[in-house]
Amino acid sequence: MRHFLSEPPNIDFLKLKKIGYISSTILVLLSILIIAIKGFNLGLDFTGGTAIQVKFQQKVSVQEIREALKLVNLEDSMIQEIGKTGDEYEIRVSLKKGSSSEIVSKVKKALTEKFGNKYEIRRIDYIGAVVGEELRKASIYSIIAVLIAILIYVGYRFEPIFAVGAVVPLFHDAILTMGVFSLLGLEVDLSVIAAILTVLGYSLNDTIIIFDRIRENIKIRGKKNLLQLVNQSINENLARTLITSGTTLFSVLALYLFGGESLKNFSFALLVGIIFGTYSSIYVASPIVVDLENYFRKKSSSEKKTVEA
Repeated sequence: MRHFLSEPPNIDFLKLKKIGYISSTILVLLSILIIAIKGFNLGLDFTGGTAIQVKFQQKVSVQEIREALKLVNLEDSMIQEIGKTGDEYEIRVSLKKGSSSEIVSKVKKALTEKFGNKYEIRRIDYIGAVVGEELRKASIYSIIAVLIAILIYVGYRFEPIFAVGAVVPLFHDAILTMGVFSLLGLEVDLSVIAAILTVLGYSLNDTIIIFDRIRENIKIRGKKNLLQLVNQSINENLARTLITSGTTLFSVLALYLFGGESLKNFSFALLVGIIFGTYSSIYVASPIVVDLENYFRKKSSSEKKTVEA
């Protein structure tokens, strides 16, 4: 019996490439439609809001503060520990919850009922909607800049068709991840944008490793039977892909389950993105390379026949 890790399997992945194209197209179109209809539940980073820095006289947990804020319906606020002493936190509340003065009043009321007078409000910062708009634009520009940089790099490192094969799945992964957030109404803040950029890098890494193996096999065997060669390359990297994706998923799942409320959306974006990224590197990136290569080969052959005639 063959050992999976020492000898690659012989799975015909590209036999399902048409199903992969159809599934991905439907999912991307559905995601765009959901985003167009529902939009995003933008967080404080993009909408503006109030940040309140609080120091307690004793150690308290994020959960205790969240339970206190339930009294005034602010339990979904972002709560971050400042330092490592466990007695100082920043509470960030979206502008959608009310004006700055209303939010400060509610937070004071909730903390007083829970902790008495054993706390001190050290600083109150107001994040205006204008700043949020600038951050929103900067986030969009950063994602576009990353995709363009990847297109140029892969085109230079490999061939133009490999560049297209690498960038299209990245659009695919980003749109599907954002579509899931829009569908579930999860809050989108800068940490989610950071997670999406991380996912793009993760997805690209997996794709580039497969492309590198394809390039090595092309040098040995040529492009005569590219479909079979790409299938072989995917199979040769399959053990690595499954081990890497599996261990990463377990790590991110632990972060999602035990990382606390403030890391929920960040880790969820990573979870969704890694699943889509692993899928797209096999069923989107590789088929695109095969089909583009075959298309340009047929076109070149047709033009050559026309010239000879």
